[in-house]
Amino acid sequence: MKKEVEVFGVTYDRYVLLQLHKALTCDLNLKSIVEMPSHGAKAAGSLYSIGFGRAGCNVTLVNPEMEMMYGWDELNISDKVNTVSNENIYKTDFLDNQFDLAWNFVTWTELDNPENYLKEMKRISSKYVLFVTCNNFQPGYPWHRMLHLFFGFPWTHGQVKYNHITKVKKMFKQAGFKIAEYGAIDTPGWPDPSGPRDVRLHRRYGTKGPEPSTKKPDWEVPIIRYAKAGKYPEWMKKLGRWDMLFRKGLFKLPMSHLFYVLGKK
Repeated sequence: MKKEVEVFGVTYDRYVLLQLHKALTCDLNLKSIVEMPSHGAKAAGSLYSIGFGRAGCNVTLVNPEMEMMYGWDELNISDKVNTVSNENIYKTDFLDNQFDLAWNFVTWTELDNPENYLKEMKRISSKYVLFVTCNNFQPGYPWHRMLHLFFGFPWTHGQVKYNHITKVKKMFKQAGFKIAEYGAIDTPGWPDPSGPRDVRLHRRYGTKGPEPSTKKPDWEVPIIRYAKAGKYPEWMKKLGRWDMLFRKGLFKLPMSHLFYVLGKK
């Protein structure tokens, strides 16, 4: 299988996640984290929570991509992570209030019943639930939909009605949460997605028919190399400072690839 290297845009959103996780861990005094489910979204899974692990939290990954767990070893934080596979995410075996924070990166919109899933996330968390979600309120979204229509690719990126921050905030409130924080992150200045990468991934991994393929890329993840060395590209650090400084609220929403909503019980 041909190796897929995560492009610089994906590497940048992973860098911003590292900064967000570090800030939340400090601000909220987090100790235990669950990411559920922890597979990837057009990128390698099971590595989205490394920021929490590097900040000292104990992390549980639900239904991970085990082949990507090498990244935790590379960063010398394998003692901070535990994995649970084949879990029913609507009714887990976790205890009530077992974790300080339950969170998901983007993939929750793929679920059949996000509302029931959110109830389970609330049950297993003692304090907070965090969703990081693709943002459809930016110019890359209609271009993305047009590419799928033009090439005849089935839509495999979840229920798009949930990719709006007002919808997610409303869902949290209906589930009994207080909105502790919300905002926009991953704001590099270019629309998401750029196009060619998305087309290539769909072509290579078998979405010609009505159902998505179970084939997965052999991923190379540059952020692991950067984080291990403690050296990031200068442009990434400068862009990340702006991104984090103005992350709260809606100021950056029109050009941000992602938004987040943090609910408090």
